[in-house]
Amino acid sequence: MIWWAEQPGRAQSERNAIGDLAERSPWLANVEMRLVGTQLAFDFDLEIGERRIPLTLIYHDFFPDAAPSILARDRELLSGHQYGPSGELCLQHRPDNWTANITGAMMIESAHRLLADEDETGRPAPADHRTTRAQRMRYSAFRFLFSKDTLAGLGSLAEGQVAEGEMQEQDVAGTYVAQLSRIGPADAPLWRESKKRGGHVRSFRAVVLRVPADGGRASKDFDELKALLWAHGYPALATDLKDSSELVGILLFDGQRIHVPMVFGDPGARKLISYDAIFAEPDGVRLDPTYERLKAAKVAIVGCGSVGSKVAVQLARSGVRNFVLVDGDVLSAGNLVRNELDWRSVGVHKAPALGARLTEVNADCTFTARTNPLGGQESGAMAAATMAAIETCDLIVDATADPAVFNLCSAIARRAEKPMCWGHVFGGGAGGIVVRLRPGFDPTPLTARRRIEAWYAEQGVDWPDDGSAKPYEETGTGDIPLIADDADVSVIASHLSRFAIDLLARPEATSFPYPAYVIGLSDRWLFTAPFDVRPIDLGESGAWGGEPGSGDIEALKGLLSDLTAKKTDEG
Repeated sequence: MIWWAEQPGRAQSERNAIGDLAERSPWLANVEMRLVGTQLAFDFDLEIGERRIPLTLIYHDFFPDAAPSILARDRELLSGHQYGPSGELCLQHRPDNWTANITGAMMIESAHRLLADEDETGRPAPADHRTTRAQRMRYSAFRFLFSKDTLAGLGSLAEGQVAEGEMQEQDVAGTYVAQLSRIGPADAPLWRESKKRGGHVRSFRAVVLRVPADGGRASKDFDELKALLWAHGYPALATDLKDSSELVGILLFDGQRIHVPMVFGDPGARKLISYDAIFAEPDGVRLDPTYERLKAAKVAIVGCGSVGSKVAVQLARSGVRNFVLVDGDVLSAGNLVRNELDWRSVGVHKAPALGARLTEVNADCTFTARTNPLGGQESGAMAAATMAAIETCDLIVDATADPAVFNLCSAIARRAEKPMCWGHVFGGGAGGIVVRLRPGFDPTPLTARRRIEAWYAEQGVDWPDDGSAKPYEETGTGDIPLIADDADVSVIASHLSRFAIDLLARPEATSFPYPAYVIGLSDRWLFTAPFDVRPIDLGESGAWGGEPGSGDIEALKGLLSDLTAKKTDEG
């Protein structure tokens, strides 16, 4: 898009306005119009004091909807309000306050005011805007994360104390992010970081120094760091660093500020990189206070595929810290179209891979991964151990859409009187269903499923016969894969997560008046439009638990009597 060709009238008015400004302003000289590629530009000189400053005004392609730029033609740093010697001046009119009625002539006037004021006072002009932390860090490739816990660990050192330690670093999209993982020796640390970064990290030696107040400062090179160490009474450390070829992170803490130079290179020719210290604590409360209950909850995710992986991660983001993850499958490349995992986990069993992902999202997460397929051809002992692990959880989430697995999860939930959620994505992007069942409030899972199937039949609308998964079948038929994209799956998984969070955060005061919702994502089957939602009333609660009848009690007494008698005889 060439704006001046599409809006020649505006281009001519811009030219006239700059010409009029030059005629009435003795400080503006040598105005010339030219093209920079296809961009319209004006070269001009500002006369300020004894100086003549050459500048260029460039109209970008989206003018007048976007601000033009004024740059120093000689690539000179002219002001503190400039994005580097080659960068543009930060003026009164900027992208954050731009309106289309502002002209290039007004930009030139703003540049003159800025440079004339600074020339007169000898100081940078007052700033009327603030840059964000992210803007300030834009060109920082080396960053050191610390928290209140890190400061507490550093604060435990006495002034003048030196301690060995360890740092960990991770390359994330070309940005090197480091953390202090411990202070002190590995076998007897004085402090250890509890929230380490997940994924692949490299570890290296660190030296931690508690220096006097205002005694730490950034060093531009190794010689300056060496002089600083000598000044604080660490000549041996300075010599050791000079003669070593080891990569060493130095952490200087003066009680308030942290400086982190990294030393590397050959002996006698050591180099230094300074890391920008970043306080990594959460900035404010972002979750409902009732979510505090989620921290003590233990959740079983049965099925770590497209739905289960998303639900697990959403629960971890919401505060759940303890998971039992059950899935016997291995992640394939084909799963990536809608699984929460990525290429790094292809070829890995889904359950442990998902567990590793949870620790990346929430460093407080712990998990038990079970890689045997529930209900599959496995040893009875292994199946029993997996069912026992599920039984210990406060909530069971069945995300398999497998009837056999559903039956086993239902049995565990009913017998242990544990709440259960499940979800099912319909084929062809039609939608899905989410269900939540609470002992004592809702029917048992098997009863609920029968009532849901009866509700489907009552609608009187047949499922389109296209081979995709029906709402009352498992997610695929034969070798036909489920046709649903990541957005379809994410909608259903998110609603299932909302049910799970509601159960854990508000166990006796649910936000959902119905225990089941059929959610439409297109105008197929019984849905009249996308986002057509149909609640299902599942009726009265069923008989949860395993309360024995009178005959069962008598049979149990007889069994215990026989076992006791046998043990007595063997003794």
